[in-house]
This record gives sequence, C-alpha cells and structure tokens, in this order.
Amino acid sequence: VGQSGGRAESATLSDYADDVVSVVRWLRKQKDVDGNRMFVVGHSEGGAVALIAASRTGDIKAVATIAAPGTKGSDLVLEQQRRALDGLKISDEEKQRRIDLQKQIMNAVLTGTGWEGVPEAVRKQADTAWFRSFLQWEPTPVLKKVDQPLLILHGELDKQVPLQNAELLNGLAAQRKKGPATLVLVPGINHLLVPAKT
Repeated sequence: VGQSGGRAESATLSDYADDVVSVVRWLRKQKDVDGNRMFVVGHSEGGAVALIAASRTGDIKAVATIAAPGTKGSDLVLEQQRRALDGLKISDEEKQRRIDLQKQIMNAVLTGTGWEGVPEAVRKQADTAWFRSFLQWEPTPVLKKVDQPLLILHGELDKQVPLQNAELLNGLAAQRKKGPATLVLVPGINHLLVPAKT
C-alpha cells in the first residue's frame, strides 16, 4: 500500500498471488510470527488469488475463501450480466443484444481481435490484463495443486457470486488427494457479508 509501487491497471490475478506469496515469505522471517500458522483468506476474486498463492507455496498452511468464484471467470461474468439484465425493463431482443456484445467483448479481450463495433470507452475499460486474467480463471487446475486445508465460506443470499460457486469449489476440493475441505453456508448474508432479506 501507499508507496509500494506497482501498477494496478496491468496487474493480473497471478501478479496478486505473487504478492501474497511474497508477503507470506516476508512474514515467515519475522521473529514474532509462527511460520506454521500462516493462513490466507480471500474474498470474491481474492478467493481465487488466495488459491493461486496456496498452489505455489507450502508456506501457506491453510486457505479460506469467502464468496469466491467456483466457475470459469468468463462464465461468471455472463451469469452476472444475465442477472443484471433480468432486473431491467427492456425487451428480450435488447437483452440478447447486450449478452451478444458482452460475449464479443470477452472474446476480443481473450484473443486480441474482434473489437469492431465495440465503443472505444468500453474497449478501454475491458481490454486490461486484470480482466483477461479473470476471464481465464479456472478453479479446477488450481485446486488440484492446493494441498492445504480449505474453508469455503459463502453467504446464502450472494447474488454477485451465486451460491453454486461454493458448492462447485467444495466438489473440486473433495477430489483432491490431500487437505480437508469444509463448506460453511451463512444464512441471511449477501456477497458483501452483510445481513440481507432478498
């Protein structure tokens, strides 16, 4: 933070995971830190970052995810857009046009081609290293490398990263050869970890 440097606009999930690993390694060298009790917690996309970091070092002894994505990033983005569009009073044709545009944008971000017809302001916002890395997020290969105990915490009313993401992560974690996994669903809590009714 502060004067640590770095450029957020060019950072990826992998870069953030490298930062986590660096922090953990630095902390292990501190005399007042028990290196056998270094746990990492990540919320939302931070859950993906925590899992990537844990897959890279045994210095992290356990991982907790809170409201983390359990599907491909590209699938989650489309699901979020569909949910947002369901709340709008626009025609089905307009909803489909917007979904098609989102698919075009995601494909262009991933391939570097196909930006024709996309407004420049939208391209500038979407064509980033971070968004590309989020679209490419795939939990399956990462979880195969995470041997640490895993706590998967999710609010039952989360609409931004729907509940089935926790269930998918838990299913993937159960397939691992090592490390127990615990799924905890919190009733009445939304994505922001605050009480909600809807």
